[in-house]
Order: sequence, then C-alpha cells, then structure tokens
Amino acid sequence: MEYSLFMIKPCAYEKKEEILKIINQKLKIVYTRNIILNEEFLNKLYRHEKNEVYKAINTDQLKEKKACIGIVSGENAIQDLIDICGDKPLGTLCEENSIRYKFAPKEEIMHIGEQIFFVNSIHKAAPEEALYQVTLFIKEFLSDEFNKNNIAENEIEDDR
Repeated sequence: MEYSLFMIKPCAYEKKEEILKIINQKLKIVYTRNIILNEEFLNKLYRHEKNEVYKAINTDQLKEKKACIGIVSGENAIQDLIDICGDKPLGTLCEENSIRYKFAPKEEIMHIGEQIFFVNSIHKAAPEEALYQVTLFIKEFLSDEFNKNNIAENEIEDDR
C-alpha cells in the first residue's frame, strides 16, 4: 500500500468537493483538512524546489489563503495521483482530462525569467517526495490526534 499527499490550492478551493470526487474514483482518500496556508509550511512542502524564483512566487501566491490538504492511499497511489492531477513541466498546460487542466484558472499566467508558469489547481507529491510530504502533513496537522492517542513522533519518522 502506498500513500501520497495532495493539496487543492486556493484558486480551486471552491471546487474542492468536485475535485475530491474525482480523486476518490481511483484512490482512497484517507484524510483531508481545510487549512490556511502559512509560509513556514509552504517552505517545508517545497523544500526541494530548485528554482528559487518559482518557489518564492508560488509561496507568495498561496500563503494566507484557504486550501484543502489530504492523504490518499492505494496500491500505486503515488503514480495514480500524478496521473489524475496532471504532470507537465513548468510552462505547459496538463492533459485535458487532468485536474490541473479542468480546474486551473487558465487566465492566470506568470512569467518567471524566460519561462511561462500556468497557475495550477492542485499540488501532488513527486515520487521522491511522497513519504516526506505525508509525514510532514501528519506532523504539522495531526499532532493533536497523536497527543490524544499517545503516539510518539518517532513512530512516524521517515526511516530513509
């Protein structure tokens, strides 16, 4: 069983129920939480983003706004979530059947240096980041549940 993280971004938050239904058709949604994004969490979430300008613009665009963040599970949850959400490089619109294409505010375009960035509606964990991002979500947003159930932090650490 695999787990992965998604975040319905502020630009698509009003359509979250429709997006959750699409995700739930292929994957089991284990947990969701509506949050107000803060810069500290976003910097942790995007810790491996190599393009510092993109990271700063993305963080600035998202911080202090409502989002829905959650965890999915399934036999191939990491790749299935990527397929459902869409996965095109910076400056490219995703496939028409993807969540990113269907729910993206296509009129919102940012220019970063020589590249064009289409604002997208959903974040999904990259394969190499899935375990870290699920663990981050648990630590950041479910610590009250752990305290209530006496679960120690070292029981959820990434062993890599």
